[in-house]
Amino acid sequence: MMPFNSDKPLVSFSFDDCPRSVMENALPVLEKRDWRATIYAAMGLCGTTNHLGLHMSRDDMLATHEKGHHIDGHTFSHISAASISTEKFLDDIEKNRAVFKEIGLPPPGTFAYPYGEVTLAAKSAVSQKYPLLRGIHSPKGATSIDLNQTASQRLYSGKDFDACLQAVDKLKRSPAWLILFTHDVRENPSEFGCRPSDFMKIVEAVEKSGAEVLPVADALSRLQG
Repeated sequence: MMPFNSDKPLVSFSFDDCPRSVMENALPVLEKRDWRATIYAAMGLCGTTNHLGLHMSRDDMLATHEKGHHIDGHTFSHISAASISTEKFLDDIEKNRAVFKEIGLPPPGTFAYPYGEVTLAAKSAVSQKYPLLRGIHSPKGATSIDLNQTASQRLYSGKDFDACLQAVDKLKRSPAWLILFTHDVRENPSEFGCRPSDFMKIVEAVEKSGAEVLPVADALSRLQG
């Protein structure tokens, strides 16, 4: 566990998998404010289309990295730790890391569990590879941070949206590190994504909170001094 010991709130925007709509509709909004995000990339999805829409190509990944965003770790096949053995889960993580090296990306600095699913064995093993493992359970206002299953707030349109807005607004009264996550950002998003207008509302709320905005790995470094 790591304590939060800053008087100023921190916010990290993160995007799971690699929907191209993030590159088109979300990252430019952050870049306009000189903010950068973290993409938890499952490289096996590159160039494919699924319920999240078209995914970024490998060239898109490089272009996103060159703009200062962090491309961080997921599994290659977007496979859950709860569905396979720990050995196969680790193999899929290494396959993903190998693609990073192949296309010229730096090694991923943090990791996010696909679907937020994890086993004790997987948590123990993956914690040896990354300084932070991001989960998907909502933060409860704790003053300490579990680096092996770090809480994060859904940035989804629909029923989860008000909770996200409230979590950002709370930062003005109770400074904390708030990691936001979503998937696709488009006018007709999946149930795991958000509309551009909702994304903009959250960005504006973050601005009003006075929070510093950093990619996950940079925020972790800041808090660790």
